[in-house]
Amino acid sequence: MKRSALLVLVLASSLTSIAQFNFSRIHNQQMHNMASADLPSLLGDDIRTAEIFLPSIYAGFANNMISAGLLREFTNPNSSIDSLADRYVRDFPKTGTVWAGADIPVFSVFFNVNKKGREPFLSFGMGVRTRADLNLNLDKNLISLLYNGNKQFAGETVNLAPSINLLATNETFLAVALRIKPFQIDSKHVITVKPAIRLRRISGLANINMINSSLDMYTDPNGEFIRFNSVLQANMATIGDTPSVSGFGENLDMSNMLKAPGRGLGIDVGVGVKLNKNIQAHVGIVDIGSIHFKRNVANYSSKGEIVYDGVDLNNPEESFSTAKLEDLLDPEITHNAYKTPLPTRLVMSGSYLMKEKTRRGVTYFKHNVTAIYVQGFRNYLSTTSTPALNVGYSYNLANMVNTGLHMTVGGLNGFMTGAHLGFRLGAVKFGFASNNMFPILYKQGGRGTDLNLWFGFYF
Repeated sequence: MKRSALLVLVLASSLTSIAQFNFSRIHNQQMHNMASADLPSLLGDDIRTAEIFLPSIYAGFANNMISAGLLREFTNPNSSIDSLADRYVRDFPKTGTVWAGADIPVFSVFFNVNKKGREPFLSFGMGVRTRADLNLNLDKNLISLLYNGNKQFAGETVNLAPSINLLATNETFLAVALRIKPFQIDSKHVITVKPAIRLRRISGLANINMINSSLDMYTDPNGEFIRFNSVLQANMATIGDTPSVSGFGENLDMSNMLKAPGRGLGIDVGVGVKLNKNIQAHVGIVDIGSIHFKRNVANYSSKGEIVYDGVDLNNPEESFSTAKLEDLLDPEITHNAYKTPLPTRLVMSGSYLMKEKTRRGVTYFKHNVTAIYVQGFRNYLSTTSTPALNVGYSYNLANMVNTGLHMTVGGLNGFMTGAHLGFRLGAVKFGFASNNMFPILYKQGGRGTDLNLWFGFYF
């Protein structure tokens, strides 16, 4: 029975299991203005006058709990489920995380302000963007309990609570970057600094927030009882009336479906530094801020304790209180406004650029080698506390074709290989990329994948 339950959990996690960060558009010089959503100081690169992007799509999924190869073994009728389950539980991470999401810039405009005969000194960007992120966290203790029972935790208090977080938003943004006049260190070294900021007005469309929930289990060392302590604090908001646990679909008000239940502000800040023209470094902190949900809100809260000390054969009905269990599982529901944070992260990059060229008044480099570091501050939505390091090379042919390869270690997937191919033909920009082609190259090791498509106009 326990093996069947574990197999169901494995299959469910694999179905809902992106590379959480779009590294490829930082490697592709033609996409630097779109990449300013992740590194604000990239704003203004690769523009002669202006460019417009129509709806672009970035979507995918990732997990750190199971690979495609292990899933195939679980579903192979000739495999030993017992040995596979033993290995799965043994190697399960301390916190198993599944993430799925999409980032769709609906419409974006970028342009430079130039002084006649000189390089641009101001860059602007504005647009509309839709995002959705979902993540599920499972504690290893829960997986181990399902498979091995509670005896292993004798004398210990362990947390079993899963958590799920969802955030769907629309936003409008305004970005600006300023090139500070270069200053010369010595006869061979010139430094250019470019600070940048992006301001975002955010409409929250849907949210589930379970950041502060716990379910602690204590097993008596002598095996005489098990005690559960539960604290549930969860918030939910949707564009329709938020349903109760037992009344889904009963309170929908179609007149409110187009009104966003939450409003908020987001800020992205960054700075870029160029040493001469061949060495560049950028650092940014993105998704600073929160969303205040006021409409169609439901707050679920409960706090309780249950002690199970076995079954009294003389009086089995009194040995376990089902009323207490119902109290634990049936939370109090209120409708108070709340705030949910954005998935803040730190992003840094460094590039070495070779063979400077100019085409139609735009400077580009034929060979680019770039390293990118991403660090989230917790396992929440599209961020993970496990840092990711990405290194790649891109080749720019006459500033018309940009292609490259890159690899990533860390993050949810552990290891990824990606590629991009972008075209700029006349006034048209288009291309595609993936940050994780590993499942295609090595089917046994894939833990997720993603896809980025874009189309725009260049002036």
